[in-house]
Amino acid sequence: MTLFKQIALMLSLFLIIILATVLTLNFKSANQAVQDRLYEDAKNTASSLSLSLGSANGDVSMMSTMINANFDSGNYKYISLVDVEDTLLYERKAEIKQIDVPSWFTKTVIIIAPVASANVSAGWNQVGMLNVQSDVGYAYLQLYTIFKNLLISFTILSFIGLLILNLLLHTILKPLKKVQLQAEAVIRNEFIIQEDIPYTKEFRDVVLGMNNMVSKVKAMFDKGNEELKRQKELEYTDSITKLKNRKYLIDKLPEYLKIDASSKGGINMMVALSGVIEANETIGHREVDKLFVAIADIFKAHASNYENSLVCRMNGTEFTILLPECSDKEALALAKGISHSTRDAILACGLDAACTYLSIGLYEYNYKQNIGQLLSLSDNALAQAKFNKKHIHLDKSEHAVEVMGKEAWRKIINEALQSDKFGFVSYGVVDTKVKKIAHHALSLTMKAEDGTIYSYGQFMASANQAGLSSSIYTNILSMMFKKPDMKLKNSICSLRLPFEFLDDIGTYDRLVTLFTQYAARLPFKLIIEMPDKLVRKNSQQIKLYKSLFQTYKIEMGVYEFIGESPDYQYLQDLRPIYLKGEASYFLSQNEQSLSALRLITDSVGISLIAVGVMDTKTLSKLQKKDIRIIQGRATEMIELA
Repeated sequence: MTLFKQIALMLSLFLIIILATVLTLNFKSANQAVQDRLYEDAKNTASSLSLSLGSANGDVSMMSTMINANFDSGNYKYISLVDVEDTLLYERKAEIKQIDVPSWFTKTVIIIAPVASANVSAGWNQVGMLNVQSDVGYAYLQLYTIFKNLLISFTILSFIGLLILNLLLHTILKPLKKVQLQAEAVIRNEFIIQEDIPYTKEFRDVVLGMNNMVSKVKAMFDKGNEELKRQKELEYTDSITKLKNRKYLIDKLPEYLKIDASSKGGINMMVALSGVIEANETIGHREVDKLFVAIADIFKAHASNYENSLVCRMNGTEFTILLPECSDKEALALAKGISHSTRDAILACGLDAACTYLSIGLYEYNYKQNIGQLLSLSDNALAQAKFNKKHIHLDKSEHAVEVMGKEAWRKIINEALQSDKFGFVSYGVVDTKVKKIAHHALSLTMKAEDGTIYSYGQFMASANQAGLSSSIYTNILSMMFKKPDMKLKNSICSLRLPFEFLDDIGTYDRLVTLFTQYAARLPFKLIIEMPDKLVRKNSQQIKLYKSLFQTYKIEMGVYEFIGESPDYQYLQDLRPIYLKGEASYFLSQNEQSLSALRLITDSVGISLIAVGVMDTKTLSKLQKKDIRIIQGRATEMIELA
């Protein structure tokens, strides 16, 4: 219960008790006054009537007439006349009348009408005793009217009092509401400075303390941001050409060499510049550096026609140009164009093109190869190019023979989509520090009509080639929310969504419809993982996704993180629950880069997770770098607590 509610409840009860006490006392006073009035009326009637009866000189018939006249003109319950021997001479009783008063009131409120008595004398002779009792029905009616008026007054005063109390509390506790919002922001790792400082000393001290704490945390984030940007500039960028370097290529290649890569293959072009030592002696280091810059511009211009292409400087004289979705014919034409443009640049520097020239090795790769295979085979192509007269050589990868063709895969996948034959298999992501599962990473499976179950790695590449990957993810998301697996109840699960699916315009609208209808019934906590190359754009689309996830208490994770963003402010703005990167990426980071990254993530509550941890040797290296949460085959070797 909030402080406002506690104070409001306490003061409201206090106010109501006071008003109820006043109401009770007033009602009791009114009740006593009514009873006193009944006695006074009966006493006055008895006194005046006894004098009148004395003039009748003991004539009972005359006295009965006088009693009747008084009884009919007043509100009496009983009037009686008895003689000196206590013998009843005459009496008159009121008939029972229905009064307009609720029965609960008459049962609750007890009114006793006292009997007033007076002596009746004829001269010196005593005739008898006159007894008069007033009618309580009239008193009940009068008292009930008083009760209703008091109750109405009590209700009005209570409403006005509570309204004024509410307004006063809102005014007094308004600064506290802002403090609460700031505290909630801190819990969400948001940095909010409260500019409106309250006058109340206690609130003022709290606000100043919160502001000071938030400022320090924000300063930590900004410091880490600047340091990480500087480190990435040093680690990933060649100082002369401003191209990306070999380390960047190694960290980036896993994005291209995977089952669900946007490109299934292409050309990796290895380029070497010969005669650099002679060129340095002929025109000097500065002019040679200018030549490298000119050559880098030529590479970038020729590669710009290919989406997601990479141009990197591998060492002092070698470059690589990665061209996804580039055919061998296009690559050969591109290599010739690069060779001619570079020759012109070399001649423009006053160098001999026979001594200073390019060798270009072209290697046609596919997504199934690993990084080592791609680089070694590309190096081999470059070595062959150096012995070629034209200094251009093309090698092709040996494509694995598919058991089934594209059309066969398309048929199986379409049948699985129509009959909802996709499912999940989960893998534990383990926190090695506490030896507990941090969450379950969900991977897709597909069951064919003949009962064969295919893993993600077996069917997704073919699904991508057939253009069916978005349909698959739409299907499995619908299944996850409409028919959730109850085996995952009360657990934490993550699902990785690919770039192309999330970047599709219709995906957001489909997720809105799905979440609106079914998210509240999801029996487990869900984390949706998004690729870093999409998240780091920090676009309006990503902010819409983040807002949608927050609305339905779905967390956001980031995968394929290699820290290549020019600014890491997006991590503070979007606050993903974790960053997943290849184990090789974390192991290749120097101490300064990893410390800067930790400063950023710790200040906004983001965890670091290494994926692809396949053996205990890699696990041990990661633990030395304080990377404690892992995903991969090595998790099977950890004994969970």
